Amino acid sequence: MEKAASNSDSTYIARQPIYNRQLGVYAYELLFRSASSLRSATGSDAATSHVILSVFGEIGLDTLVGSRLAAINMTPRLLRELESLNVPAGRLIVDLPPDLPGDEATLETLKRLAGRGYILALDDYVPGGAGDRLLPAVHQVKVDTARARPDELRSVHRLLSRHDVSIVAEKVESLEDYEFLRDLGFHYFQGYFLSRPRLFKAIGLEAGKLTVVRLLAGLQDPALDVHQLQHLIAQDAGLAVKLLRLINSPFFGLSREVDSLARAILILGRRKLATWACMLVIRGLADRPAGLVQLALERAALCEGLARRAGLGPVENYFTCGLFSALDLIMERPLEQIIQPLPLGDAVKAALLRGTGEMAEALACARACEQGDIEAAGCAGLSTTDISEAMLEAGHWADEVLSMSLTGKPRH
Repeated sequence: MEKAASNSDSTYIARQPIYNRQLGVYAYELLFRSASSLRSATGSDAATSHVILSVFGEIGLDTLVGSRLAAINMTPRLLRELESLNVPAGRLIVDLPPDLPGDEATLETLKRLAGRGYILALDDYVPGGAGDRLLPAVHQVKVDTARARPDELRSVHRLLSRHDVSIVAEKVESLEDYEFLRDLGFHYFQGYFLSRPRLFKAIGLEAGKLTVVRLLAGLQDPALDVHQLQHLIAQDAGLAVKLLRLINSPFFGLSREVDSLARAILILGRRKLATWACMLVIRGLADRPAGLVQLALERAALCEGLARRAGLGPVENYFTCGLFSALDLIMERPLEQIIQPLPLGDAVKAALLRGTGEMAEALACARACEQGDIEAAGCAGLSTTDISEAMLEAGHWADEVLSMSLTGKPRH
């Protein structure tokens, strides 16, 4: 996807309600706006990318639509990528462009998306056009009613009524128009008569940090199998090289050389390799003070050490919780905006965002240790001696990791 807009051209999201026949809000259409053109939306890949990144990575889906559905315009190219994006299917209406080809490959893609729970809506439908072939594959059809005559609208309604679709009236400009379309049998309504779009401003991360968040999201996805993990890491050549150098370094002390990501996954395991990759990604943020990265590593190792001593687990989740708890400092953004779109487990998110659960207790203990208040720190009944030893081990481990050049030799 194209990188986010610069600070000189802020990105906005325009939210316009889509109403049902009783004029209750059914969904919200979300459209891209820039500061230079607040009244126009584009159907480009860049515009769609901005909307997706803003909705799921910056402003937040719940902030924009609450419990309602979100409708997002999709370009042909990004439609093909939708299957690989971490976008919650049950909450999204995918607005398909009217020029989408009706070939077999496209129909198969739509069938897969529908099977995953996406609601598919054909936008700006015109009878007799390319969209006719897509009618059996979609759930909704949107009709521009602003310039159509009543007899044309009756004809379109009769045609669409032969298909198992809901009909959405766009650009409803008056009460009379709404009542006519409602009585005709349209199911949903959208237009300035009902509500003008409301603007939300998206405060974007720099392109490099957006890339980091996307990579972290992928690495933390529990649905990712071994082959997908290998492919994801291989897309970042620098990360792949660093991982192999790290695994072959004296730090791991392996008896034979690891020469591929597949073998690295076999030796370390999928979860542990993903965790190390996350650590290297965060460490690679060259514009952040080294002390923040050191803090994140020490906190992660301390949370894991506390869990191991207390017999809690999986200890990898405690490591992840500690590592990600420092992302607000490293990314300079509220933790909720960073964590919410990531596919972390419920227990990890509960600890990070709500401060609840056993992992939250370990995290609170780690933070107390950072403040030098070991006497006040507590975790699962561990003694002060246990906590102190875990803290010393975590500091030593973080020093070792940061001292490595990732060429197989320690730095001097």
